[in-house]
Amino acid sequence: MSLAQLLRQGTLADHRQVDHHAALRDLLRPEVSLEHYGAALACLYPAIAGLEHALSHASKRHPSYTLTLREPLLRDDVQRLQQPVLPAWGFAAPANVYEWVGMLYVLEGSRLGGEVIARHTQGCLGEQIPSRFFTQTPLTPAAWAGFWRFAEATCPKDAWPVAVKGARDAFQEFTEALTNALPVMAPRPLALAPTE
Repeated sequence: MSLAQLLRQGTLADHRQVDHHAALRDLLRPEVSLEHYGAALACLYPAIAGLEHALSHASKRHPSYTLTLREPLLRDDVQRLQQPVLPAWGFAAPANVYEWVGMLYVLEGSRLGGEVIARHTQGCLGEQIPSRFFTQTPLTPAAWAGFWRFAEATCPKDAWPVAVKGARDAFQEFTEALTNALPVMAPRPLALAPTE
């Protein structure tokens, strides 16, 4: 079994929990509305901002991997949708580089899910919706392969369970951040803020 297979298997239930979370599940419904889209992005912001912050802070010890930070894009989308920008969730810092790799797996994998969400929501709501968070920095096959090369070079086989722990902990905190943000889900009529 490869590290990729172990991470996928080890986090399958956690991944499913995030995908079907009440804060995000409306994003892939055929009848997704602009109001639900805006509320979902507002709920997503604390989780993404918190995970990026934890990884960025720890990345000073792991300079061989360049993080793609999308928090500013999500903040802009949320503001253009006239939704509240909630505080970043306080993710626990990774205890070591192996947990950092597991957390990074969650963040980088979210870029893949974002491409699916972007296609669906733009198909339902039109390409004019604020969606830079989902569309501006797609995870190319080459970048995804680069992540796996980095992960495998960084984590010896006996550290793979630690990477899985880091990913599972990150998914758990991601879910907690979404749940904590749920009160903003009450949809209200929206008008897109003008672009500069």
